[in-house]
Amino acid sequence: MTLPDGSDNKPPEWIHLTPAGTFGGKDGRGPFMLKDPADVIKRSMHMAGGKLVVDENHSTHVAGPKGESTPAVGWVVELASRQDGIWGRVNWTKRGAELMGDHAYRGISPAIGSTPDGTVKWIEAVSLTNRPNFGVTTLHSKNQETRMDLAQLRRTLGLSETATEDDINAAIARGKVAVTLHASVAKAVGLDANASDAAVLAAVQAKGADVSTHAQTEIDSLQGQLTAQKKAFDALQGQLAKTSAENWLKDLKHRKVVSDKAEARLVTLHMQDVAAAEDLADSLQDVPDDSLVRRSLHSQGAGRSGDKPDKLVASMESALIPADKAGG
Repeated sequence: MTLPDGSDNKPPEWIHLTPAGTFGGKDGRGPFMLKDPADVIKRSMHMAGGKLVVDENHSTHVAGPKGESTPAVGWVVELASRQDGIWGRVNWTKRGAELMGDHAYRGISPAIGSTPDGTVKWIEAVSLTNRPNFGVTTLHSKNQETRMDLAQLRRTLGLSETATEDDINAAIARGKVAVTLHASVAKAVGLDANASDAAVLAAVQAKGADVSTHAQTEIDSLQGQLTAQKKAFDALQGQLAKTSAENWLKDLKHRKVVSDKAEARLVTLHMQDVAAAEDLADSLQDVPDDSLVRRSLHSQGAGRSGDKPDKLVASMESALIPADKAGG
């Protein structure tokens, strides 16, 4: 893409990154298709951590793997879908602003990722170049340089020498997913996104131990609460059983002769086994009614017909026989 001329030698704020619809590279590669600009924008910014690098002549992908310097000349901090394709808003570095003001470059070339059928899936980086071209993620120069680049990429990615460009793209995509996941996990455990695998693993394990300890503490606390509640419930249930047994005994004593010694045993038995207590109560002697008591007293107080009862019998009899009927 050709860079727009900045007014007063100021670098352009927005640059055109990809055409709309179907397009191809000058070296014959393609066609590429921009089917879902919104998805491309979302995926690109997520993969780049919120800003895409702007470099010179694809140094990020050509010089970077060789360990050479790849300084950024700007950062694409915003992507927008327009009628003619995707545009990017650039925060230029001091060097980038100088290059733009000096008109050192006349075009840009985006590093794009695509599926085997040519569907554009993401924009990975943007380069200032005087030989703009479109292509796969790391290939934006002439075919001979492309082949050399592919060989280096195969070695770097651990692929076989027969791996195709699609294989390379797939490996890069997998690597990006792994890097994104690594960064997400590192952030979750309070580490920098660039923390080593060993550091992230140790932090995750420590986090797991903390969670387990906290969970066990919560479990112990809940268990203690349940135990206390059970004790309180058992005590309440015992008190209710005792009250019920005492009320039952009180009623029983109106019907059966219950000794003092048997009272406590009957209450305990009733609390443990109501049916057994009822069975035992049935075997007790019935309380005699008043008429039987009076006849017994009369028979004991009169030795012979016409004799007066003794004082003890008389007093018991007077207590049982109402005064208004004593002379009858």
